Amino acid sequence: MIVPFHKNVAHLERCLRAIHAALDGLGRSAELIVVADGAVDDCSALVSEMDGTLLAIPGPSGPAVARNRGAAAARGSVLLFIDSDVAIDQTALGRLIATFKAEPEVAAVFGAYDEEPDDAAFISQARNLAHSFVHQRSRREAQTFWAGLGAVRADAFTRVGGFDERFTRPSVEDIDLGYRLHGAGGRIVLEHTIRGKHLKRWSFWSGLRTDVFDRGIPWTQLLHRYATMQNDLNVSWAYRACVVVSYATVVLGAAAFWRPVLLWPVLVCLLALVALDWPYYAFFARQRGLWFTARWYPLHVLHHLTNGVSFVTGTCLFVLSRRAGLRWPGALPAESWRGHPVSARGMAR
Repeated sequence: MIVPFHKNVAHLERCLRAIHAALDGLGRSAELIVVADGAVDDCSALVSEMDGTLLAIPGPSGPAVARNRGAAAARGSVLLFIDSDVAIDQTALGRLIATFKAEPEVAAVFGAYDEEPDDAAFISQARNLAHSFVHQRSRREAQTFWAGLGAVRADAFTRVGGFDERFTRPSVEDIDLGYRLHGAGGRIVLEHTIRGKHLKRWSFWSGLRTDVFDRGIPWTQLLHRYATMQNDLNVSWAYRACVVVSYATVVLGAAAFWRPVLLWPVLVCLLALVALDWPYYAFFARQRGLWFTARWYPLHVLHHLTNGVSFVTGTCLFVLSRRAGLRWPGALPAESWRGHPVSARGMAR
């Protein structure tokens, strides 16, 4: 098991204790590697207490580098990646192992956040529930990967060169790995019954910044790079329609200042957004009630609007980089990651 770490020992402790509890439930031990990526908090005593190996690297170099260094030091046949702010469910490891044993052709498996995020703040609850919903509703046969709680066979990981180390901060490096694994013929499955609790606290601004700069814009460039726009996850047809309707709502709402009769189409658009995303809002209502869902609704519309900005910006950056050879801030390299030889043998099962 490989856990990249930069700061917040309290979260890391909960992460490692959850791993130990899951292992105790299986009656087995496993290799645990914590990669301290320019860590600002000392975690050496904690890692020692958990019988883990601490690998310190200069940085922060980003989770892609940290995970690759951990993989290079590992010895088993499967690499299990767990973020330091995720506390896995006690059944998670057993379900991962069972999946690999039952389906030997599977190259990678990943799970989802549970429905009880740790931080009680409204934004944290909503964002983590949204992530849980997307993975619960997505197809089991995936083309991407999630490294918050995901495992890859070491030989498949080695063949594609590991994570793209040109991502120097948390971004879409795991999604990129998934695209390359899938492109190399590896089968990836999303098993939403493999759960982890997210411990992170989100704010409005940190969520907005992440959605645009760390997720939306780079993910759009990956969609163009790998020429994939599958009807799944956050790029389903319903989500794409929601982006279009959200912008129609804004345009009609602005025009309604001069032509009040246009308020009726605005209302139709707002209702259409609910209809298009009905399973999403029904999930939220079941989990947290109608008032919680109503408060999240305008922020979810804003999320659709930022997705539109991200897609246009990411597309422009891709075209400028690929067609014109220009390198603007935020543009990903046009070529796919080739990687370095990775002497990873992963987590022994």
